[in-house]
Amino acid sequence: MFRHALAGAAASLLASTAMAETTSVTIGGGPYLDIPQLSVAMDKNLWAENDLEAEVIPFRTGRSAFEALLGGQLDFAFMAEFPAVIGAMQEQEFRVIAEMSQYTATRIIHGGDPEIDTIAELDGMKVGLTAGTNVNYMFEKEVAAAGIEVEIVSIGPPDIVPALARGDIDAGAMFPSFYAGAAEALGDAYQEIPVDSYGTHFILVATQEMIEESPEVVTAVLASLYAGEQVVISDPAASHQSVSNVLGGTLSPKDVASASVNYAFKMQLNQEMLELMVDEGEWIIGRGSIEGEPPTAESIAPFIDGSFLAGIDASRVTLE
Repeated sequence: MFRHALAGAAASLLASTAMAETTSVTIGGGPYLDIPQLSVAMDKNLWAENDLEAEVIPFRTGRSAFEALLGGQLDFAFMAEFPAVIGAMQEQEFRVIAEMSQYTATRIIHGGDPEIDTIAELDGMKVGLTAGTNVNYMFEKEVAAAGIEVEIVSIGPPDIVPALARGDIDAGAMFPSFYAGAAEALGDAYQEIPVDSYGTHFILVATQEMIEESPEVVTAVLASLYAGEQVVISDPAASHQSVSNVLGGTLSPKDVASASVNYAFKMQLNQEMLELMVDEGEWIIGRGSIEGEPPTAESIAPFIDGSFLAGIDASRVTLE
């Protein structure tokens, strides 16, 4: 009798296992230094614990990943908060479901007088940056606060460091991924001005279709990343190794550890980011990039959905 019961239980377990379905999702990734939760999930296959099979596709920029998501090529995408502001103002079909990290070491690079260590001392100089980006937003805010005038030269991201090395510009406001290249190109002349007013927020967005038709998958993706963050917090060495593994060893765990001190890694959704997005939207309207009325917290908030993250850890969502 016991053997029959045991056999029946085993058969039931096999049947339930066979019925469990693995859901495939496509995620647009970016620099994995920015989002170690993703690297850990990939390296340790944390997706499987949530019945997921994730294809992570690298993109050169978050903006291009966002465009792919809006075009129906991705289910989820990682990017900076700035493209999401433009998407919300254009009423695109997406939702921000988590902030993953924040960069905390924004800086302006120059190769001139080492005594130039404040924004105010750039008065009258040429500064290269990529127009219409979060870096442009940051720099114009800094210039206005310092009450100075500079000549802004719009340059594509890969060309700012060469222009700086040639002396075509006096300083460069560039994406953090180019800081190391600037240090190498400028050598002993390398100087930097720290910026405390702004740090890029790296976020995760989902398609509106995924939100509406597969909410359980949205939760599963966030749960996998949340599990990855527990490793980031509890075992930094393992996290650094995972990032190195995912990057194919192009950065050693020691390099990853050194770079990671410039980030705050925490999955969350808070009022600070919402207010930043509203301010960025006002700046976008002010420079004429998009026509229409300036955004408000009430117009941006619907594009941020904290319900999924709150379902995993309610303390991580503090939107008013």
